[in-house]
Amino acid sequence: MKALADFAKDALELSAGKRLTLARILLDLSDEQANEDPADFEAVWDEVIVARMEAVKAGRAHASDLEAVMARLERHAP
Repeated sequence: MKALADFAKDALELSAGKRLTLARILLDLSDEQANEDPADFEAVWDEVIVARMEAVKAGRAHASDLEAVMARLERHAP
């Protein structure tokens, strides 16, 4: 199965409109799963965080500081 970090990387390559569509789909799915145990979500986030840290350490992803990320987002805002 594809690692969540790989999905995130692929999502970042999408156009802004497609990323918004993806976000809406994911939010709709999360609404459907609102009755799930919050501990399950924490476990998933832990997996995402660990996968992301491993990707950065292995050189497959690069860390950015918040200011750089915000500047990049502002440049791509509609």
